[in-house]
Amino acid sequence: MVNATTAKFLLLEEAHDSLLERIKLCRQAQQCIHLQYYIWRDDISGLTLMNELVKASRRGVQVKLLLDDFQSRSVELLLRDLQRRANFSIKLFNPLRHRRLRWLNYFLDFKRVNRRMHNKAMIVDNRIAIVGGRNVGDEYFGTHAGELFSDLDVAVSGELVNEINRDWLSYWNCELAVELSHIRGRSPTEAFIQRWRRQQQQEQVQQLRDFVIKEPIKTEHSEEDWITAKAVWISDDPQKASVSRKPQRLMTQQMTRILGRAQQQVRMVSPYFVPTSNGVRELEQLTEKGVDVQVLTNSLAATDVPAVHAGYQRSRRRLLMAGVKLFELRRLEDTTEQKAVRPYFRRSATSLHAKTITVDEARVFVGSFNFDPRSAQINTEAGLIIDSPQIAKRINAIFEHELPLKSYQPRLNRFYKLYWLDKSKVPARRLYKEPNAGLARRIIVWLTARLPVEHLL
Repeated sequence: MVNATTAKFLLLEEAHDSLLERIKLCRQAQQCIHLQYYIWRDDISGLTLMNELVKASRRGVQVKLLLDDFQSRSVELLLRDLQRRANFSIKLFNPLRHRRLRWLNYFLDFKRVNRRMHNKAMIVDNRIAIVGGRNVGDEYFGTHAGELFSDLDVAVSGELVNEINRDWLSYWNCELAVELSHIRGRSPTEAFIQRWRRQQQQEQVQQLRDFVIKEPIKTEHSEEDWITAKAVWISDDPQKASVSRKPQRLMTQQMTRILGRAQQQVRMVSPYFVPTSNGVRELEQLTEKGVDVQVLTNSLAATDVPAVHAGYQRSRRRLLMAGVKLFELRRLEDTTEQKAVRPYFRRSATSLHAKTITVDEARVFVGSFNFDPRSAQINTEAGLIIDSPQIAKRINAIFEHELPLKSYQPRLNRFYKLYWLDKSKVPARRLYKEPNAGLARRIIVWLTARLPVEHLL
């Protein structure tokens, strides 16, 4: 790959391990912690990480958090308290003008506020970074008994971290990133301490601390866990989120060059798979060349955004006719036994959130990019393209070993009627309606499909 840099990579596949790795890095930080996220919840995992950042700042570590403003309301009071502290800086990306009645922004400033920063990165001392698809919240780290997203992060060590940090700086220093202290609003002092103390009194938080987050955190990895490979960091220009300026670079251009080189197989994992017309044509061209293309996305029952499924439905039949193999993740309902287990030991995801591509079992993309119009045209995104057969084979293993029992496979019968093959039963069953999707979800999809909103999905 052109301009590729050799680095070491560690796959963080388990939600629980991904949280502990972040906590460990916060505790090891000596100089600076740079963070960039779309969502940061004020729940168990979100507050736990905030507390680790507070402790790091007290040691003299410079903490800089760049957070997209769209879903910041729940943590804004806490952030305003934290940004008063020494060594703690917070910026909101593309801040909303109307702070209290936020719904007014949809009517008075929609074109601007619709453009969001979807990037995810954590960079510690400019020596190690964690990037991928996870935001900060319980549903991403499995620290509650509710929905758990199946996701993937990658820890990166080596010179490539400098490139990731330079990209973070381009976002931090752009005019769309505004100091929280310059944004209208007030917060009572000690808001974070008060919220943290209340949270620590919850039984499940005490269990998490006693059984998982111990001192020191034992997540040391052997050299064999780290994979050495060449990689390229790709990202959108932050000006992609501007309504008045033209971006200098787009991820779609960089990813198309990689995908277009596929000779044998492409495996795509995307929770919100809404290919544009150009995207559909590119996949058709790949299958015409004899490339085996397989895509894993959420079923209507499993997705957390049912409206997005309408965009996927429009291209599903055409993709199947072109020879693309589709898989839709089943919603894995919590059993009585699962609910009795502490939430941070849960392993069954209820919804897909990872975004990956493997090409010819040789190259891998891992990042924040959903294969939909919003990621392609509206939101800013970032990710890694790694030249590693070892990582590609590990990701492809889910297609070979896990998908038959964890997904439905949409197909067309000889009369081109759509059905779903369910191989979790013996014998396999054919289903002629969206499997396990309730009436409310079907209505949402039906209404969305009849509105001119595909470019917003």
